[in-house]
Amino acid sequence: MRLRLAVSLAALCSLIAPVVQGDCKCRQSAKDDKTRWGGNEAVTQVPEEHFRELKGVVSVFGDQPVENALAEVFDKPEYLLGNEPWDQRPTQNRLRECVTSPDGKFCFKDLPSGTYELRISRDPGWDVTHVYVVVDRKAGARKPIQVEMHIGT
Repeated sequence: MRLRLAVSLAALCSLIAPVVQGDCKCRQSAKDDKTRWGGNEAVTQVPEEHFRELKGVVSVFGDQPVENALAEVFDKPEYLLGNEPWDQRPTQNRLRECVTSPDGKFCFKDLPSGTYELRISRDPGWDVTHVYVVVDRKAGARKPIQVEMHIGT
């Protein structure tokens, strides 16, 4: 009987785990929550290093965490590196999403190695930040990624 309870408890924890793991407290977004287009610029970041997992902190002015930012992971990020107009970007699949916690944290555990677009958006008046990220589960850095948001002008 105890073993059956432990298995059931483990199954319940696996449902919660993608949202709350370790020190990451990002929240599940609403079903209809999509990129919150706003601001007047698209900000693109391309970190020089690869990461073992996609987790980090969204901040503004260098050190102030941004709560309630929508963090989304998409496939087909290559358009971020090209010179094509933004309105000609490929059709992408949103793979995961969450809303940052009060400390600005987000996390997407267990993404397979590959290239991704991490897209961070907040509200009208905030520029959308696009990050070209390489996840390398074997050789990537073990540190979180820092994403700086900007208020539109």
